[in-house]
Amino acid sequence: MAFDFDPTQRTLRTPRLLLRPLTAADAPALLRIYGDADVTRFYELDTLSTLAQAEAVLQMFLQHHDRFLLVDPASQDGIGTCGLFMWERQSRMASLGYDLARPYWGRGLMREAALAVLAYGFAVKDLNRINALVAVGNERSRRLLRALCFREEALLRQFSYWKGEFHDMHLLGLLRGDVAPQAGEGDSRMAA
Repeated sequence: MAFDFDPTQRTLRTPRLLLRPLTAADAPALLRIYGDADVTRFYELDTLSTLAQAEAVLQMFLQHHDRFLLVDPASQDGIGTCGLFMWERQSRMASLGYDLARPYWGRGLMREAALAVLAYGFAVKDLNRINALVAVGNERSRRLLRALCFREEALLRQFSYWKGEFHDMHLLGLLRGDVAPQAGEGDSRMAA
């Protein structure tokens, strides 16, 4: 899948999406996305109900993530986020995180966005490895990661705690060498 990266604006363009860095004005979009219990079901975030909660999540993303807002070019609505976090600079490693508003599920949009973010991570940020953690039971996310060439590496028992209980997590990993010598430049294993 082809995508364009504009380094001056730090934006990614895919055939159906614009991915731009989150800004201080994006709290209402995050409230729409994370205000849905189905979106937060397998997430350490509680379902949001106030703009103040969304602003707190936004501040966490701005401080600790290289996260993009997924924008529908037709409506200009923010419909999800995708990005990298938990940077290990010496190891050239980060983790992938993503979410999508429920009305947009099942259209292949997150696969499109994640492909662009993965290519960005390998080509622009010079990563060697990208991790993903998925809660046991979140089969949609697990299928997406497998389609993106991630390999399942471990089951981490009671690895995370949220919403009053411990959760087992699948650890998946993607290496630069798993996708192509020049990640993001037409590799058939990551093609849309």
